[in-house]
Amino acid sequence: MQISDDQLKEIVAKSNLVKLEDLEKAFEKTKGQDKSLGNILVEEGLISEEYLTKTIAEVLGVDYIDLSSQKISEQVLSLIPEETAREYRIVAFNKENSLIHLAMENPSDFEVIDFIRKKTGYSVKPYLASARDIDEALGKYKADIQKDFAKIINENVEKSKVSVPEEEIQGIQKVAQDVPVVKIIDTILDHALSQDASDIHIEKWEDKTRIRFRVDGVLQNVIDLPKEIDDALVARIKILARLKIDETRLPQDGRFKFSKGKKEFVSLRVSIVPSFYGEDVVLRILKESQRVLTLNELGLDGKNLELVKKSIAKPFGMILVTGPTGSGKTTTLYSILNILNTSNIKICTIEDPIEYGIEGIEQTQVKPEIKLTFASGLRAFLRHDPDIIMVGEIRDTETAEIAVHSALTGHLMLSTLHTNDSISAIFRFIDLKIQPFLLASTLNVIIAQRLVRKICANCIESYEPSKSILDSLGMKETENIKFYRGKGCKQCNNSGYKGRIGIYEILDVTPTISEIINKNPTIEEVKKQAQKEGMVFIHQDGIKKVREGVTTIEEVLRVTKA
Repeated sequence: MQISDDQLKEIVAKSNLVKLEDLEKAFEKTKGQDKSLGNILVEEGLISEEYLTKTIAEVLGVDYIDLSSQKISEQVLSLIPEETAREYRIVAFNKENSLIHLAMENPSDFEVIDFIRKKTGYSVKPYLASARDIDEALGKYKADIQKDFAKIINENVEKSKVSVPEEEIQGIQKVAQDVPVVKIIDTILDHALSQDASDIHIEKWEDKTRIRFRVDGVLQNVIDLPKEIDDALVARIKILARLKIDETRLPQDGRFKFSKGKKEFVSLRVSIVPSFYGEDVVLRILKESQRVLTLNELGLDGKNLELVKKSIAKPFGMILVTGPTGSGKTTTLYSILNILNTSNIKICTIEDPIEYGIEGIEQTQVKPEIKLTFASGLRAFLRHDPDIIMVGEIRDTETAEIAVHSALTGHLMLSTLHTNDSISAIFRFIDLKIQPFLLASTLNVIIAQRLVRKICANCIESYEPSKSILDSLGMKETENIKFYRGKGCKQCNNSGYKGRIGIYEILDVTPTISEIINKNPTIEEVKKQAQKEGMVFIHQDGIKKVREGVTTIEEVLRVTKA
């Protein structure tokens, strides 16, 4: 449900929540992109999704519901089957006698309301909820995976116990297309999506096939399946990803799509690697319908947020994001690109892999087999008349040299680097034979980040941490601070955590720091000046989020310890 862009523009202008200049720029973007003004304002962090949804509800004269503040019981949630809820993007969040309170993206869809009324036998009161809140609520549908698999295997596993020689490819294809195998793969994908997993691991052991999900950065055992069905599972995945069925000796990579409901599509990136007992599979889940998060939603706030906004407003120079694998570097770059993406700007990226397609941006996939590398792609971009260039990663001297040259010749350059902190990125460049005076002239800002798990809002409780933990973070018992953790509940798989957020440190390459870099300094010299200028280091940002009740001390220690 939406109001017109003109109508929303008028409402936001009267609210004085967004500068008129920023509002006009956002409105101009609607002409060059297939996005509403509301989406652009939210993505650029100019207004919150909650405010936008409330505003639309007020204009249309419907009730608004903040689902994130609601504790939805399983009994109420189950009034509408998961398949129906996902298809129509609706969630039952409360029930009073014979009345269901229904959260919807489109409360004026009377056909859906009438359908639910007839299906349940209850009256329906519709509410407008944000897309993000509905996504979160849909994730609460969690059937018992053990029961699901037990049913499938007990009924059908005999069909999958087929021993087929490698050369009989048609036989393998037949096994992979059998209904039990299809059901098993679909069930694995369904549960992974319900639990907001980022990766699915299918691992073959001597006596079993183990399924594990990576949820909020941590691997969790899900279920062990009979080892006899492993070959059929792998063959099914190969068929979906259009890989070679008969190739079992070499690693293979591919992609395929999966839909859960009519409106929820995901891409799955497939990696198959031969192991001692067979072939292991990892599926990376990439939600196509998921919008790019704002910088504020990623965890950037206060001074850090202002520094990033200031640096991306510059017409040239280099913005670097550093951190270990899986720390959200690419997500941060995509959020920045989404802000910069306008109809009068040319943006080119070279990535490995392309995580998400962004309309209006030319994205190129690295292909080493045809010598399309980061360096060769970057060199080609310089003849392609770009304003902004994003390179997935700077790995070698050649890429580093071209990236610095690009930033020097009037381009805004964005990239990632594998270093533990922001200051170390300077010295990594020097290791790659880049002269300090060139770095001093090109670096705008260096962002270092980690991802911490957020405390589950459904089971959050206060507690007193031990003295040793407080000491490890330089905090005193006498400080008047409340500490929180998740007790553990069904919604968070008894982990106490639900979702992740970034903690950051940002080195603003000021004229003084540029001068220091130019003199080929030590790490301590740069660090001393950064401290003097008020830089917030990553553990300090972590402590700030602990104080705010966003995450726990243990999480901050887990991701920042040396």
